[in-house]
Amino acid sequence: MAQARWRVAVIGCGTAGPAAAILLGRQGHEVTVFERAPQCRPVGAGFLLQPTGMAVLREIGILDGILERAAKVRRLHVVHPSGRTLLDLHYGELRPGLFGAGLHRPVLMEHLIHSLESEGGRIEWGREISSARRVNGKWQLHAGGESVGDGFDLLIIADGARSKLRDLAGTGGVNRGYPWGAHWFIGRNDGAFREDELYQIVKGTRKLCGFLATGHEGGQRLVSLFWSVRVNDDEAWRARPLGEWKREVLDLCPRAQGLLEQIGSWDDILLARYGDVRMRRWHGDGVVVLGDAGHAMSPQLGQGVNLALADASCLARCLAEGGMAAGLRSYQNRRRLNLRYYQLATRWLTPWFQSDHEWLAPMRGVFFSFARHLAPARKFMTRTMAGMVLSGGNEKSPR
Repeated sequence: MAQARWRVAVIGCGTAGPAAAILLGRQGHEVTVFERAPQCRPVGAGFLLQPTGMAVLREIGILDGILERAAKVRRLHVVHPSGRTLLDLHYGELRPGLFGAGLHRPVLMEHLIHSLESEGGRIEWGREISSARRVNGKWQLHAGGESVGDGFDLLIIADGARSKLRDLAGTGGVNRGYPWGAHWFIGRNDGAFREDELYQIVKGTRKLCGFLATGHEGGQRLVSLFWSVRVNDDEAWRARPLGEWKREVLDLCPRAQGLLEQIGSWDDILLARYGDVRMRRWHGDGVVVLGDAGHAMSPQLGQGVNLALADASCLARCLAEGGMAAGLRSYQNRRRLNLRYYQLATRWLTPWFQSDHEWLAPMRGVFFSFARHLAPARKFMTRTMAGMVLSGGNEKSPR
C-alpha cells in the first residue's frame, strides 16, 4: 500500500528543521518550513560535528561538501594553566580514521538550505508562527493574527531552546537554562592553535577558555574562541574597557595574543546562552518536537547539532515505517535512551567546568587523572564525546 502524502509544517530553519524537511520531502510529503528570520544570515558560533551527525549528513548527501570546508579534529585536549594535562581523548582510539569536524555554523545551514531548495522544498522566511491549534485533525497555524496555510497533517516544532510552541506536544516542557554561558569570537588562525584538536584551558570552575579550529573561509583558516562567563555578568563586562577582558584571556592563554588583536570592539564578541530544556515526551497528536526545542543542553559535550540531526533522521525512518501515530510513538521510544543519557551526562558534567563550585576542581583533577589512564574509562569518555553512546551504532568512519 502506498504511503499517504501529508502536508507537513516545520517551525524553525536551524538544523533539525531543514534536515527533517529534506528527508520527509524525499518520501513524497509536501513540506513547508516557517522561519521567523527574514533571510538566511551567516551567524552562529563554531561547533564540533561528531560522527553521529556526519552519518545523517551522509544520508542527506551533503557530507563531502561540508567536510571540504571543515577542520578535521582528532583530539580533545584539556589542560591546567600550568600546562598539566587534565584530559586527552583521541577519536582514533575508537576506530582508525575517526574524527570530529570543526565547522562554522553557517556552512552547515548553507548546505542544508541549498539541498532543501534544490529538491523543491519551500521555506517561508520572515514568518514567525505565534500559535497553532488542532481543528478536525489538521493544524491551523497563525502568524501575526493571520492564518497561515490551509491546515497541516503534521506539525514539527524545531524552533530552538526558546521555543514558544513546544507545549503543543502537551508535555509541559520547560527551559531552566544555565547561569553560565560563553563569550565567543571567530577569527583567523595564524598557526597559534592546532588544526586537529579542540584545546581547552581550565582554572578552577570559574575560568575556561576553549579554541576550536573551524575550517576555512576565503582561503583563511578560522578558529573559534570560547570564554566562560556568567550570563548576568555580560552587561557589566561590556561596560568595562575591552582590554581588561583581553587580559583575562591572556592570563589563561598567552598564545591567544594574535587572535585577540583581531577583536576591535565589544561588538565583535557575542554571548552564547545555554538552554536546559526538559520534556517528558516529545510528541503529541500530529505534533513532534525536535532538536533544542525538545532537549537543549549545555555544549560541554558538543552534542546539540548532532542530536538534532539524529532526531530528523530517526523521525523520517519512523514515519516511513509506521505511519503517523505509530511512527511518532516509535520515534519517542528510539530516541529516549540516547537523549536521556546526554541530557543527564551534560547536567552532571557542566558544574565541573562552569560553576561557582570551586571545590569541584580538585575532585575533577583526581577523577580525570584516574579515568584517562584507565583504557575502558577513557574509551567510554571518548565514545561519549563522539556522540556514540546509545546512538544505534550507525556511524561509519568519515573520509
